[in-house]
Amino acid sequence: MCAMVTEPAVESVIIIDHHGERIAARYYSDQFQTLHSQQQFEKSLLNKALKSTAGGESDIMMFDGHIAVFRGGKDIFMFVTGEQDENEIILVEVLNALYNAYASILPGGHVDRHSMLEKLDLVLLALDELVDGGVILEIESSAIVNRVSMKGADGAGPAAGSNVPLQSQTPKEALLSLRDQMKRAFNSGGAFSS
Repeated sequence: MCAMVTEPAVESVIIIDHHGERIAARYYSDQFQTLHSQQQFEKSLLNKALKSTAGGESDIMMFDGHIAVFRGGKDIFMFVTGEQDENEIILVEVLNALYNAYASILPGGHVDRHSMLEKLDLVLLALDELVDGGVILEIESSAIVNRVSMKGADGAGPAAGSNVPLQSQTPKEALLSLRDQMKRAFNSGGAFSS
């Protein structure tokens, strides 16, 4: 008898404050299509998490046919949920990667409501680099941080003076290239090349 192997999948990634207000969330399951169903789910998750004694560590709970791993912060809760038969160790790794990425990209390393709302663009980018359509893309927090900060997964930024065509460059790479060309032109007293 052959067992069917499926790739790990995430149903949702949710970040809410201690009052149940959503900071950011991504749902990848058809079960939570309406805002009302999402808010009810988030409220129920928070109520269950508030009864936990996990502190700042990751914890696991079974909840209405789902498995949820969560981690509390100063004034936030982060949840990663999957189907009931999903591997909780993988979900914890996803949660830890996201938490560690936020600790690296948020001001002062503070994973709190104020910092997350202040840098909401980075918070959402990190979510999108972690999971897409329920498929886990990355669990290495440093790779997520590098991608969010416009570097490659290996941490190498755009090469100075590289001859990559403008159409193939990201806006940041194009500006860095322009800056380097202008520096060279001013230092040499000549014009810069296109």
